[in-house]
Amino acid sequence: MTQAIDTVTLTLDRAVALVLFDFLARTTDEMDGEPLGAALEDPAELPALWSLLSELEETLTEPFADDYGQRVAAARRAVRARYGTAGVP
Repeated sequence: MTQAIDTVTLTLDRAVALVLFDFLARTTDEMDGEPLGAALEDPAELPALWSLLSELEETLTEPFADDYGQRVAAARRAVRARYGTAGVP
């Protein structure tokens, strides 16, 4: 018997979602999580990030656009303008 999966629904600003997608694609998918190695405390964390990346990929259309890089750059500017840089140069 399979166990039912308890789900949650998140609502994100599109720019935030795109910046998060790009970050997760670079750090968890393309490099198998190696850049996050020091930050991960449990083996379950990387698959959880992969799951989030997958959901973002299913939702966003920008990753498939010819001007993806420009869209990510614009999204990063929008996020910085809205939330600041949190001490990151």
